[in-house]
Amino acid sequence: MKRRQAGLTLIELMVAMALTALLGVMLAALVNGWLKVRERLQVTRQENSVLEFCLALERRFDSPVLRRVYEQRLPLASRWLDWQPDRQQLLWVAATAVPEAEGGSRLQRQRLRFDAREQRLTLETSADLYAASEPRWVMREQLEQVSALNVLYHQGGRWLPWPSDQPAHPGRGVRVQLQRDGAPYVCTFTLPWGRS
Repeated sequence: MKRRQAGLTLIELMVAMALTALLGVMLAALVNGWLKVRERLQVTRQENSVLEFCLALERRFDSPVLRRVYEQRLPLASRWLDWQPDRQQLLWVAATAVPEAEGGSRLQRQRLRFDAREQRLTLETSADLYAASEPRWVMREQLEQVSALNVLYHQGGRWLPWPSDQPAHPGRGVRVQLQRDGAPYVCTFTLPWGRS
């Protein structure tokens, strides 16, 4: 009579270990693929937020209006686009498609403002063309983690840094260059009079 063996043979043990290792490799590959997809989706979301911000900005550059505005009952200089490098903001007046509830005017002030300390770029509007004090700004779009902003204008066939002695007419287009999460982004806008 043969005695029954209690336990596993060496071959059975090696097959079990090989199957376990194979399942481990497959699971690691699955988790790695899932993490890569998740990372790609996160980068796409960041790029989409920059794209959405640029599209909102483009809608406001579609209809600029040369209009005198007032702050604290004092008239400001009339410019199509007023870049203020010391305050890191670009101001202009544009016609909107639908009158806003807060002012009821189709003409609204627009402000693109960069806060370097907070690393934030905001797009704001105000219906206060004739503000008795400071205009009330309503935030329309916001972009976080922006470390640098540069505004250029197209004139004479090339892109130039925005001058402090800017002409009343800004040229054919505006370019906004920004740095977000270490990646450079460029939004270029053709002004209505620059279209052929």
